[in-house]
Amino acid sequence: MPKPRLLITRFAPHAKRLADLLNEQGIYSLAQPLLEIKAVASSLYPFHKKYDDIIAISANAVEYTDRVLKGEQWPLARYLAVGESTKSLLAQKVGQSVFLPCETFNSEGLLALSQLQQLKNRSILILRGVGGREFLKEELIARGASVDYYESYQRVAINFSRSTSIQKWQQLAINGAIISSVELLEQLIIVAKDDKNWLLSLTIFTASERILEHAIALGFQKTELLPSISNQKIIDYFTDEGSYDRY
Repeated sequence: MPKPRLLITRFAPHAKRLADLLNEQGIYSLAQPLLEIKAVASSLYPFHKKYDDIIAISANAVEYTDRVLKGEQWPLARYLAVGESTKSLLAQKVGQSVFLPCETFNSEGLLALSQLQQLKNRSILILRGVGGREFLKEELIARGASVDYYESYQRVAINFSRSTSIQKWQQLAINGAIISSVELLEQLIIVAKDDKNWLLSLTIFTASERILEHAIALGFQKTELLPSISNQKIIDYFTDEGSYDRY
């Protein structure tokens, strides 16, 4: 089996950090962020009413909401976060405990928490970027809650030479890509639209079954489910002797 040579598509600076860590372990990795984060032009106050629960979807949602507050204190509420890095940053900002899914760090994992089972008459604010899944909001409403969004940032395509980059990736024998969101997967398709046969030959590595299924629907023949999106778990996966047998 060929040794993985990976394209890391995460947002900067996280892409370079993961690529550096993998390269240190002998797993060739090239950082190429495809999207960047920009603040939403509107700076409306996020907490215009009292919420019982505030859910942060990403660390960016926490950071950009905090920027709008301009040093003002976060309100008292029950806070929840989807992932570990989001929980860490949110706890730092709000100065109180933050609930986190036990195993699966996504909407489904969040919805499995005991704190979100009985929600009649509870008001919930979801902090996120522009767009994304409606599944979490719909399920919370079905459980009796009223739900609002506060969208503080947006994902914007990075402008770079696509043809030159694709040629470079091919010359470097890139044969896999680590994908952490549906948006990144779709942007990769856009970037390599003129080299689709080569692109579809790549192995897509993702920690999300939803992204994996979407990759298959787009025509990717080789996909692998990572145990987690955390840097250490990804490093452990690629340095485990049995990983290449699955690749």
